[in-house]
Amino acid sequence: MNLTKCSNGHFYDSDTYASCPHCGGGGPVENQTISYDAGTTQSLSDTIDLDSFQDKADDNAGGGFDYADLDEGKTISIYQNDKMETPTMAPTVGWLVCTKGRFYGQDFRLKSGRNFIGRSAGMDVCLTGENTVSRERHATIIHEPRQNIFIAQPGDSRELFYVNNNVVLSPVQLKKNDVLQVGEVYLMLIPCCDSEFNWGKED
Repeated sequence: MNLTKCSNGHFYDSDTYASCPHCGGGGPVENQTISYDAGTTQSLSDTIDLDSFQDKADDNAGGGFDYADLDEGKTISIYQNDKMETPTMAPTVGWLVCTKGRFYGQDFRLKSGRNFIGRSAGMDVCLTGENTVSRERHATIIHEPRQNIFIAQPGDSRELFYVNNNVVLSPVQLKKNDVLQVGEVYLMLIPCCDSEFNWGKED
């Protein structure tokens, strides 16, 4: 896809349209319009890859990119095909809800299989900024889909964690409302999948 700017400041896909559809050039009716509101101070190339445009748009809030000679507050129309894929998200099998600590009241979704807990952004349960929690894999919560059970086990960290105030040195089966202590963060298990419901269970 090639994003092109017409003389009136509209962006459109020149691979799909011979001329700017916003200015009356027409085009496929199945196409959709995405509006982007931006004020700018620097120049932007007339043709830009859509992914690059989106990356730069996302970075703009941090001051990494300024948009082209557009009037402040002007709305730019971007035309593209509407056959955009929606990311597939694994079903939620349960939640960890913080009952004490930095994330009090927040919930963290769990998926089937291994869920790693740590403060790194790459963790399934990300406790960002909590220095009492190891960066990578402080603890692991497993949902085992065949038996439909939850298991807590030590991660790769040297640090310890606890379930109901008992240190976890080997796998421990969890039940509803069990509380994990990871650093200074307390997380209660709230299952979605249990004896009454399982995503893989036939009706």
